[in-house]
Amino acid sequence: MMVAALAVPALLTSACGEERDPAQEAADVAEIRAMHDNPPAVPVDPQRISYSDIEKNDLFGAGCGFAPENSLSVIALAQPDRGFLKLGGEILTLSPDKGGASLPMDSWQNYSGSDFAFELMRTSETGEQSGVEATSWPGSLRISDRQGKTVYEAGGTLQCGA
Repeated sequence: MMVAALAVPALLTSACGEERDPAQEAADVAEIRAMHDNPPAVPVDPQRISYSDIEKNDLFGAGCGFAPENSLSVIALAQPDRGFLKLGGEILTLSPDKGGASLPMDSWQNYSGSDFAFELMRTSETGEQSGVEATSWPGSLRISDRQGKTVYEAGGTLQCGA
């Protein structure tokens, strides 16, 4: 059946007096297969991790939180032994890459789970004291899906403290 489906376009183009370059035809088929086998990333919209989420899921502890620009709402938490995102109303727990780059308060730059991973970055080495035990830096958050495709990216504030 597949042979017949490929033969029809070839017959139609040759019937019109047009000859197709076999190499170009193979490249076109490969491009279509690649698009089918490797679909585009589906963007996500991380939600605010509220104090009630922290209480309900026992997310207390020292670490770092990320809030996107023009917001005070934390959408990612990084702690020494776990990281958190809230997607679709659900708190996701991710594991740190303890062999990678570290952040203050024994937290890590990279965390991954079964469906998503995130990377927190300080975009400046100069931080500003923002509380008795907290420091803030300009930062960024990148969330990727299980294929490693970026599904969310934002600049904002990375705040670390106890």
